[in-house]
Amino acid sequence: AASAIEDEPLSLSTTQHTFDAQFHPREPLLAAATITGAVELHRFDLSEKTSELVRSLECHKESCRAARFLVGGSSGSKEAAAPRLATASASCFTAVTDIESGKKLWKAKLRAAGNTLIALDEQRFAVGDDDGGVALYDVRQKKAAVCYEENSDFISDFARGKDEHTLCATSGDGTLAVYDLRKSGTKGLVAMSDFQDDEYLSLDIVRNGTKVVCGSQTGPLAIFSWGDFGDLKDRVRGHPMSVDALIKISEDGILTGSSDGKVRVVSIYSKELGNAVLGICADHGEYPIEQLTLSPCEEYFASVSHEQPAVRIWSLGMARRFLAGEVPGQAGAKEQDEGEPDSDDSDDSDAPKGKKKQPKKRRKKGGAIVGSGKTHAQRQAASSFFGGL
Repeated sequence: AASAIEDEPLSLSTTQHTFDAQFHPREPLLAAATITGAVELHRFDLSEKTSELVRSLECHKESCRAARFLVGGSSGSKEAAAPRLATASASCFTAVTDIESGKKLWKAKLRAAGNTLIALDEQRFAVGDDDGGVALYDVRQKKAAVCYEENSDFISDFARGKDEHTLCATSGDGTLAVYDLRKSGTKGLVAMSDFQDDEYLSLDIVRNGTKVVCGSQTGPLAIFSWGDFGDLKDRVRGHPMSVDALIKISEDGILTGSSDGKVRVVSIYSKELGNAVLGICADHGEYPIEQLTLSPCEEYFASVSHEQPAVRIWSLGMARRFLAGEVPGQAGAKEQDEGEPDSDDSDDSDAPKGKKKQPKKRRKKGGAIVGSGKTHAQRQAASSFFGGL
């Protein structure tokens, strides 16, 4: 199937502006979260390069910003046979919907508009909101099981640690926060990075759980070492605009989606290639990439953007050839800058600057004072939590 879209992507048009997308875990279906609050289910055929809208789920009354399938259990369980869809909306609600019947099975009120969501298993998921809150939900309960309020600006992305009970979150306040999902409130904050003069918009964890990579508003990727989250350890330059989406495709390789509409292949601590932007493997168009999502078989991926077709499905063949060193690298950067970069390294160049990415809505930022009071002290203590590991 991957070779069928090796040269040209499968283009999939949605009926409305799309914020997020995810592949069904077992069927050739893609869920697209739209600005109307509906999630469209599109069936696609890679060999024929065709797609069809098969169902529209009315999940929310306002824009649906994030949608993820809740998957788990044994192959014979109900959850495995019919995964449900968890969503978060600008209407300050999160919900779980049966994708076969379209029935809303569960919903809960959020403290603020939802901006990002990560599925943990068939019953649990976490939502990050516009005000910096993180809430863990269990659909067997009516209210949030765990809540965190350590960030002062929108939560942009999540990634789960290798131990499965640690959750990393990036924020528009310029920090990477690490939470222990087994603990609530301030006790759950394991670590928080120093504030950066930037916004972190995306992240993933690579190198067998030892490196956390964050995409930034100004373009450079920030790399943190697991267990030492106080300050970034390396930067990878080569993106002319913001890195709004990021997914891992191997332990030493990621794809990045940028505001220039291009998807790039980046090597991370590769033995042969080091840290470098290797080249462009997909060009969605002139509008920013909203999201990247990897297929369950890991043979293709989808990019989401503002224009129509809103979703394009691409083969991973080109990206894997870049990582194998079979394609000459394009303009990238192999330098690995230790510690806080000098001010003249902060992308103050002639490279075009992307539009500042907001949390998928027009909103007023709160007047929270960053880095003040008790939270700052907790952050300093937490940043060295793993120091001896």
